[in-house]
Amino acid sequence: MTSKISKRQMLHTAAVGAVAVGFGKYAAAATKTVKIGLVAPQTGPLAIFSEQIPWTVEQIKKATGEKITIGGTTYPLEIVLRDSQSNPNRASEVAKNLILREKVDLMTCFATPETVNPVADQCELSGIPCLSNDAPLEPYFFGRGGDPKKGFEWTYHFFFSATNLADSYFAAWDQVPTNKVIGALWPNDNDGQAFSKIFTALAEKKGYKVVDPGRFDLPTGNYNAQISAFKAGNVEIVSGVLPPPEYTAFSSAAAQQNFRPKVVSVSKATEFPAAVEPLGERARGLSVEVWWSPTHPYKSGLTGQTSQRLADGYEAASGKQWSMPLGFRHSLFEVALDVLKRTKDINQPASIRDALASTDYASIVGPINFKKGPFPNTCRTPLVIGQWQKGKKFPVDLVNVDNTTATDIPVAAKMMPVPYG
Repeated sequence: MTSKISKRQMLHTAAVGAVAVGFGKYAAAATKTVKIGLVAPQTGPLAIFSEQIPWTVEQIKKATGEKITIGGTTYPLEIVLRDSQSNPNRASEVAKNLILREKVDLMTCFATPETVNPVADQCELSGIPCLSNDAPLEPYFFGRGGDPKKGFEWTYHFFFSATNLADSYFAAWDQVPTNKVIGALWPNDNDGQAFSKIFTALAEKKGYKVVDPGRFDLPTGNYNAQISAFKAGNVEIVSGVLPPPEYTAFSSAAAQQNFRPKVVSVSKATEFPAAVEPLGERARGLSVEVWWSPTHPYKSGLTGQTSQRLADGYEAASGKQWSMPLGFRHSLFEVALDVLKRTKDINQPASIRDALASTDYASIVGPINFKKGPFPNTCRTPLVIGQWQKGKKFPVDLVNVDNTTATDIPVAAKMMPVPYG
């Protein structure tokens, strides 16, 4: 990384000619470098959410030429990445450093409320505009003490809502013959608390019963109590929200105790190929929400890439299977760049905030408009349900099986019971 002294020297050099761009090249431009701060869990149990970041940043560098034009002036562009270490306190700390030391113009972040909420809170406190995604709306908004009558001033977020998720899950579960008894794996965190309230409230209306052993602290690694309660309650559907390592522990214990539910839908834990690969054959039949896929009918407003082309490009370059965070990593940058380009005075945080608030943008994950809610400062993106089924190119593929709440996104198969060999 470039030292603070050399950054000052670069800015001085810019005053008389050329400036070193944040990514290391040279371009003729203004005396200011526009900085986008990015807080991401690069290490720790949430690191799987950052798998696509290096490739995505390279794509953004190519698409922008490492510069941005605002109000007729072209500026060098720098993305300043910091690791939250999957720790909320660390996320807040690095966000504060990005604001005070790096003096970023716009903060971005992603990957569950454990990352997004502390970063957004720090930005709200400091008066710095923040754009985020990849945390359900309710845990993001209410987990931060949001007031639906007021909202926030500096922080804006787009992702699916837990209410939308619940509606989608119940519709998908209806495809599989079960006794409609759900076993709850909802931990004592923002996600778990929000999901428990919403799913429990909807269950009776949908004709389902919930067996809920109660909230539990993470990490736990031991799910004997939950499995015992599920077996006693004749549970045939398991629903929860867990980090991948925790679900792996639950899955192993369930196999050892011969607990074989017909449906397993655990958010966060089974969303990515890298998360389900360690499960081997136990990955087949698992179902999960799909926030983005190659068959989503949207394209990037920045590069013009369709969802399919973005996924194909990533697989060709990395040799790895596409996963849904890819679309949201790309969308975070394309929306951030759109905001900065529309800013009237790049030197004024309030001007960037105003551009952020007025966003109306067609992204690769769907339309982004923060005036449509469902909560102030938020935008709900579309959601379908997918299931891990036997793959062609890879061992398993995530196939869309229910689009009840987003009918423009195609499905490719029907939901099936979890197969047990």
